[in-house]
Amino acid sequence: MKFRPPTRLESLAFISGFVLLTFELVAARVLAPTVGSSTYVWTSVIGVIIAALSLGFYLGGKIADVRKNENDVAWLLLTAAVLVALTTVLYPHVLPSLAATNMDVRLQAVVAAAILFAPTSLALGMISPYLAKLNVTSLKTSGSAIANLSAWDSIGGITGTFLTGFVLFGYMGSRSIFIVLVIVLLLATLLLRTRLTRRYLGIAALAFFTVLIAPTVSRAIDIDTPSAHYTVFEWGTDEVQYRGLAMGPGGVQSGIRVDQPHVPVFWYTNELASLIRQTPNRQDILMLGGGTFTLPQQVALSYPESHIDVVEIDPELVKVAREHFAYRDPANVEIISEDARTYSNRTTKRYDIVVVDVYGNTDIPFTFMTKEYGEAIGRIVNPGGVVMVNMIAGEQGGCGALLATLEAPYRKNFTQHLIKSNSTAATTKSPHNIIGVYSDKPLAYPGYVSLPARPTEVLTDDYAPAERMRQKCEA
Repeated sequence: MKFRPPTRLESLAFISGFVLLTFELVAARVLAPTVGSSTYVWTSVIGVIIAALSLGFYLGGKIADVRKNENDVAWLLLTAAVLVALTTVLYPHVLPSLAATNMDVRLQAVVAAAILFAPTSLALGMISPYLAKLNVTSLKTSGSAIANLSAWDSIGGITGTFLTGFVLFGYMGSRSIFIVLVIVLLLATLLLRTRLTRRYLGIAALAFFTVLIAPTVSRAIDIDTPSAHYTVFEWGTDEVQYRGLAMGPGGVQSGIRVDQPHVPVFWYTNELASLIRQTPNRQDILMLGGGTFTLPQQVALSYPESHIDVVEIDPELVKVAREHFAYRDPANVEIISEDARTYSNRTTKRYDIVVVDVYGNTDIPFTFMTKEYGEAIGRIVNPGGVVMVNMIAGEQGGCGALLATLEAPYRKNFTQHLIKSNSTAATTKSPHNIIGVYSDKPLAYPGYVSLPARPTEVLTDDYAPAERMRQKCEA
C-alpha cells in the first residue's frame, strides 16, 4: 500500500484530534492541585468532555447540512483557540473558588469541567462533521472520505496522548501546554483558503497575548512532571520559615524547616522516626513512598550502618527534593523509581523495617487496600520485622470504617498490631494522621495501643471501592 501525505482537510482532522486529547489530559492535570486526581475527577472530566463533544457533533452536523463554507471551519478553529486562551486565564481563579465551597468533590469536578473545558470541547466537536461535509465529493466515495478523516482524527488523538503524557508533561507546565494548543489552532487556520483567516487572525492573536501577560494568582512554585503535579509552598514568620510540598488539594503533605532541613516538621514524620529509633533491628529498611525524602535522609544520617531502599514512582520527585528540600543523596540510600505496589510484588529482598507512606488525604491508591497487597507485604518482611504505616482516617463513623479497611491487609498477615492517633476525642470522626505498627513479634511502643478488630469487607485487586470509602470518611 503506497503512502500518500494527508490532504488539507485530513491535516485539520489530525490537528483537531491532537488538540482534543492533549486538552483533555491537561484538563485533568490542572484539576489535581485543587480538586484532586481520583477516579471521580477523571470520570467527571471525561464525561463532561464527551458530552460536550456529542453536542458539538450534533450542532456541527446541522450547520454543515445547510452550509458548505471553509470560512465556518476557520471560525471554529479561531473560536477554539480563544476558548483555550480563556481557559488558561480563568482556571487559576475558578478552581480555588470551587475548592473553597462545601460541594461534593464529584460535583466540584463536574462543575469545573463544565465551566472550563466543555466550551472548547464543544467547538472542537463541531469541526469533525463540518470537515466530513467538505471532504465528501460524491456518494460513491463518501464512506472512504469520512473514514479517512476519522482515521486522521484518531491518529492525531493518539499522537497528542503519547506526546503529552510521555514528553510534554516532563518539560512544560499545564499553562505552557495550553499556550502551545492556542498556537497550533491559530496555525491550523492557515491551511484554509479563506481571507477570513487572515482578517480575524489578529483577534485570536490578541487573545493569545492576553494569555501570555495574564498574571498568576499564587506565589507558590508549580512543578509538572510526566506523572504528577506538585506545588512548593513557603510559610512562617520572620524567625522561622517552612517549605512544603503539596501533591493534591488536601494541603501540604511533607516539608522542611528551611534553616534546619534535617529536623522533622510534621507529626507523622516525627512518629515514624521515633519508631525506627526504638526498633533495634534496622539493618535493612524499605520505604514505600518518597515524598520530599526528608524521612529517608534523616534515618540515613542517624543510622549510617543501615541500608535504606526508597521506592518512589516519580523519578523527577528526587530532583524536586534536591532543589527545594535539601536532599543530599546519602550513600546508604538507594532510590528505586517504580510503583510501590509492583515493587512489593516482584522483589526478592527481605527487610527488617517497612515504612508505608502512600495513603493521601484525597487520593487513596486502591492497590494498597487489598488482600493481595497484604500478602506481598507479609512476604518481604523478615521474621520479627516491623511494618510502620502512615494512614489518614479516623476511629469513628465513616473514617473508622476506612481505618478498618486500611488496616485489614496488615492485620490479616501480622499477629501484632498497634496504632497511635494524631487527634483529640473531638476529631476522631474526621480524617487525620494515624500511625499503625504491625509485626509477628510482641510490640511495645509508648503511646501506642491495640484496637479490637472491626468488621470490614475484604477488598481485592478485583474489587476495591477506595473512592466510595474515602467519601464516607469526608462526609
